Amino acid sequence: MKYKIILPLLALVLLLSLVVPGCGPKQEKHIIFTTGAWSGDWLTIYPIKILLEEEFGYTTEIAETSTPVAWTAVGTGSADLWSNGWLPNQQDLWDKYFDTVVNLGTIYGGGSHDPCLQFWAVPTYTSEEYGITSITDLENPEFAEMFDVDGDGVGDILGCDAAWRCAAVNDQMVIDYGLEGIYEQKYGSESMMTVAIEGSMKKKEPVLFYFYTPHPIFVKYPIGEAVTILEDPLEGWGELATVIKAANKEWVEANPEAADLIRQVKMTQDDIAWSMAEIEARGDDVETLTAIAREWMAAHQAEIDAWVAAAK
Repeated sequence: MKYKIILPLLALVLLLSLVVPGCGPKQEKHIIFTTGAWSGDWLTIYPIKILLEEEFGYTTEIAETSTPVAWTAVGTGSADLWSNGWLPNQQDLWDKYFDTVVNLGTIYGGGSHDPCLQFWAVPTYTSEEYGITSITDLENPEFAEMFDVDGDGVGDILGCDAAWRCAAVNDQMVIDYGLEGIYEQKYGSESMMTVAIEGSMKKKEPVLFYFYTPHPIFVKYPIGEAVTILEDPLEGWGELATVIKAANKEWVEANPEAADLIRQVKMTQDDIAWSMAEIEARGDDVETLTAIAREWMAAHQAEIDAWVAAAK
C-alpha cells in the first residue's frame, strides 16, 4: 500500500502509448487492465479477465505499471480498469480523474465487516509479557530500549518506504503521541520489513512495527493470535480502507454488460491474503496466476454463476 510520490514518467509514456485516444477506434469487446505491481492486485484482475474472455467473448491485456500511472491510464482512456483502487489512500488520484472514471463498486474492504487496516503492532508474546496493548504504553523508556534495533538509544518502529504515504503518517503519529526523541521510524521496502519482522518473531524477540491488511504475513502470523494490534486512541490510522473498481467512463458506456459483470465482483481481504501467500509460494507467471484465480473461482462457483447471470 504503497503509493510512490514521484510519478514514474517512463512507465506513464509506455502505458499511454498502448492506446492513444484519437488514433483510431478501440478493438471491439476488448479490455485493458492495469496493475500497480503489487501481488494483491492479481486476484482482483484474473477472475474478471477469465469471465470476460470465456463468458462474454472479450480479448484482454494487462498493463503492469505503478499506482499513479494506473489511475492516469484509466482516467485518460489509455486503459480501462484499475481494480484495486484504495480509498482514502488514493483519494487524490480519484479526485483528479473524477470526471472520467466511474466507480464500479467495492471489490473488498469497505467497513467493519471486512476491514482493511493500517496499524502499529507487536508480537502477542511481547504484548502479554510486558502489558503493551496501546501506543500510549510506548512512553515507557524501558520499552523504547527494548525496541531499539540498532543500538542508538532510540526505539525503532519498523515502518515503510520513505516515499509512501504511510511513512508520513507514521512520522506524524510519533509526534502526536509525544514519542519524538524516544522512537523513530525505520524506513525500508515492504519486503525488507517483512523479513525483519518474521526474523524477530521466529526468534521470539520484541519488535514494534507498522503494517496493513491484507498481507500474507498474517496467514503465517494471525492477528489476535500471533500479532497484537496496538490501540490507537488518537486514530492516526483510524479510517478503514475501501478498495474500489475504477473504470474509464467511456469504456463503461460502450461496454454495459461487461461493466455490469465487474460491478458484481466481490471478494474479501482474506481472499486477497490467501492469493498473495499462494503467489509467494508458487510464483507469478501467467499460468500460475490463472490457476490461482481458477481455484478461487471454483470455491465461489455459486456466486460467480449469479454474477454472470445478472450481467447477461
